[in-house]
This record gives sequence, structure tokens and C-alpha cells, in this order.
Amino acid sequence: GLANGASFGQAYAPGAVLTIFGSNLADATWVASTVPLPAQVSGFSVTIAGVNAPLYYVSPTQLNVQIPYETPVNQPALLTVNNNGRTSTTSLMVASAAPGLFTDQYGNGTIVPTATVARGGVLVLYLTGVGAVSPAMATGAAPAAGTPVALLPVPVQATTVSIGGVPTGAGSILFDGIPTALVGVAQINVRIPATASLGAQSIVVAIGGIPSAPATIFVTAQ
Repeated sequence: GLANGASFGQAYAPGAVLTIFGSNLADATWVASTVPLPAQVSGFSVTIAGVNAPLYYVSPTQLNVQIPYETPVNQPALLTVNNNGRTSTTSLMVASAAPGLFTDQYGNGTIVPTATVARGGVLVLYLTGVGAVSPAMATGAAPAAGTPVALLPVPVQATTVSIGGVPTGAGSILFDGIPTALVGVAQINVRIPATASLGAQSIVVAIGGIPSAPATIFVTAQ
């Protein structure tokens, strides 16, 4: 059986990390060790809208794949799992962006790797589902090591960050793009406003006006 669901806030967007749950999905567990990610392993593959989805992780009950950048948006996309000729299908709706922040999946939705930051400090966020980037990335690929920061892919659509419901403002985003060696995962470095409320605060990233599910950070005094 096959049931699909994305971690990180239901991030169904081209280039995003997609987690698929089910049973008897694969015969063995496998983890990618090279980039670009392979499109098939030992007779196993996943296609989305007819395009091979690069594989991060394969197991009998969970698959982590990248939604191809070629996937059409705002229409259902057929997803097929092919385990050596045994297939199962479902569909998902892919949007132009569907940002999902990486959080502690076993805790209270706090940002990882670090959720505590001082006023005026810089918080590092990781997310998927930013959609198209410029320069364009090949599906399954990551920016090459040594790529200058100014040449790293950035989301085509505008990025905004709000903390406790308050936008961080112009100039607060210091970096917004896909770092080297990461496939389908973007990084945002955002400076916390000096006026941010203290304590546990919700943080939301919007790409092209489409917001992520809120996550939690902890703001301390300077």
C-alpha cells in the first residue's frame, strides 16, 4: 500500500524534498551517498509526472525523494513507485512554492539545528519547497563545492520572514539560497530585530507570498 505525505509542512513544490509513507514500498533500506542523487537503485525508482525523482532514502515503509524541477505546477501530478516491476500510484498537487521549515520532528516544532538566538543575532534556517531557483538547478544536483556565495541559486520568488507575526523588515535576510552540497534544501540567514519579543516566538517563512507552517524559536536579550 502507498500513502504519500511530505514532512516539513506538506512541501509540495518543484525541487522540494518529499517523504512518502506506506508499506512494502521497497525490499531493502538504502541511503544515497553521492551527489547528483541517483534516479534508481537495484530496480527501484519513483516517477512524478513521468520524470524520475532522485532518491535520498529508500526503505520498505518510507521514501525520501526530490520532486523534479520539471514537475508542472497547480495541477495534479501522478506519482508512481516501481519496485522491480511492482507498482503503486497516487497523486499530489504541486504548487509554485510550498515552504517547509526543518524542525525537531520529535519535540515541539523548534527550529533545527539551533532555535535560540539573541536580539540582533543571526538565525540560520533550513527549508525545502522554495520552488524555482536562479540560476536553475538540475534535478538531483547540488551547487558545486567552491561556488562563490554570490553565484549560489536563489529562489525566483520573493522571500519574507516574520517573527511573532511581525515582518523582520528590509535588509534582515543576509543569505537566501541553496548552499553547496545540498539537494532541494535552501538556507536562510536572518538577523533578529532588536525589537523582537523575548521568549518563545513563532517564525514563518513565505516564498512568493505562500507561508510555511509556523515553527518555534527562542529569542533572548542582547
